[in-house]
Amino acid sequence: METKKKFEIKRLLTATNILMIILVIFYLLDCYLPLPEGYTGYTPLSDDMPPAMRYIFGNCGGLLTNYLGHGVILDPSGTQIYRRITQMFMHGGLLHLIANLVGLYFIGNYAEKRFGWWLAYIIYFIVGFCETYITDSIYIAISTPEQVELFNSTPSCGASGGIFGLMGASLAAIFFDIKSIKKIGKPTLIVSAVYGISVTYIVSFGYSTVCHNVAFVLGLLVGTLIILPFFILKKGKFSPENKTSEPKPKSVEEQMLENNKND
Repeated sequence: METKKKFEIKRLLTATNILMIILVIFYLLDCYLPLPEGYTGYTPLSDDMPPAMRYIFGNCGGLLTNYLGHGVILDPSGTQIYRRITQMFMHGGLLHLIANLVGLYFIGNYAEKRFGWWLAYIIYFIVGFCETYITDSIYIAISTPEQVELFNSTPSCGASGGIFGLMGASLAAIFFDIKSIKKIGKPTLIVSAVYGISVTYIVSFGYSTVCHNVAFVLGLLVGTLIILPFFILKKGKFSPENKTSEPKPKSVEEQMLENNKND
């Protein structure tokens, strides 16, 4: 009779799950912190849409978006480099937040198990930071003047750049150890595929598509750079498996035959 595994609360205390809670807190604060009297900073809260509709479908940016979001409208001089990191904590609407929370839960937790929490989130923030420099330049180069004007008047925010970076790094790890794909749960595989395709090519267009493609490629490159030295040197966590290190376990039949011979 199989014994049921005891539920351990510490299993939920992953860096990914903690980051998800932080993203929710930032979103709620951005929605509900009251604007100071005489406030003249960026906010789309003056829209004619009812507040509930704004929070679900976007345009919920308040104080935190104004001070932590990224974009020309929020940082005309382009000197506030910290915004390229802090914008990863902000979201434009409830659907935007939910989509990224789902993607982060499955992709982030897998990457955390594969790389370790600290290395996974170094990749997450490095890719999210670097991606904004590349994405902005590419999008402006391929866009019409009208699209560029809209781009410059809209703040950029969201965790998807870092999530796609983790997806790319995880795929790089699978390339080096193709058998490891069997250890990935079906929900993780399905959600990763649906998240990647739907968020990039179905739900989002324009800037978001460029962002996700750039972040994914950066994740592949960063993941490869991390894994390649271990693979070449055949040492450490990402080295090829040593097939001769452990003897193959005997089957029940082989064990019974051996016991009969000994009797």
